[in-house]
Amino acid sequence: MKIRRLSEIDLARIGPLETNEKRHRLRLLKFGRPPHTYGPLRGQLGDILNLQPEMFGSSTQATPWENISAAILKAASHEGEAKFNLAVAKSLYDYAIEKNIRSFRKPVSAWPVGYGQAVAYWWNLYTVIEDRPAFIFADPRISNPLTRDGRKFALSLMHERIRVPDPDFADSKLIVAQFAKGENGARVIRLFDATDDDLFTVDQLNEMIDETYKIWIEVLHERADDERKKASGSNPMGF
Repeated sequence: MKIRRLSEIDLARIGPLETNEKRHRLRLLKFGRPPHTYGPLRGQLGDILNLQPEMFGSSTQATPWENISAAILKAASHEGEAKFNLAVAKSLYDYAIEKNIRSFRKPVSAWPVGYGQAVAYWWNLYTVIEDRPAFIFADPRISNPLTRDGRKFALSLMHERIRVPDPDFADSKLIVAQFAKGENGARVIRLFDATDDDLFTVDQLNEMIDETYKIWIEVLHERADDERKKASGSNPMGF
């Protein structure tokens, strides 16, 4: 049986929950393609966050918003997807302009969670905000966004993958960006950062991930059994 991957946001939302609540939430997850993705936004991250051509190169001017919005519109598969991507992208872009952000490439490998899966709560770049390197994880959801513990989960994994193994980024700022509803379809960016005394330990993270995936596999088996029963025409009454 194929083990369907849990998204970063679903794993962070569900991982910290108690066992019974984990099972309940995992049973509620739906399969299939969501009504829209944020691929068009991710494709323009370099321009949105003013990615520099090289680490010690001269600073480049920010890409005009018109160029970015045109690229997102072209990449979106339908009008609804374009609308959601543009709203989040504009909020992030305005923040980058306000803070005079510059970004630089920094490959960061994904965090293996077992079962042939891996997660990444970061992009392969860091952003300089007020003269301090920062790594941002964007949670663009309006419905079922990351809770406080979900943000703590994501920030803890960022700490373990980014700060701990690399002394050059041991003091980097770790940020979860969420995008609340604003007026006329706009989004309002909200930033949450990590405090070292309020992070999960690596052992806690691994325990949460392992339990979540074990329950998820059980849920997948339940669904597969239900599908087989439907296909065979059987029911709980035996006829």
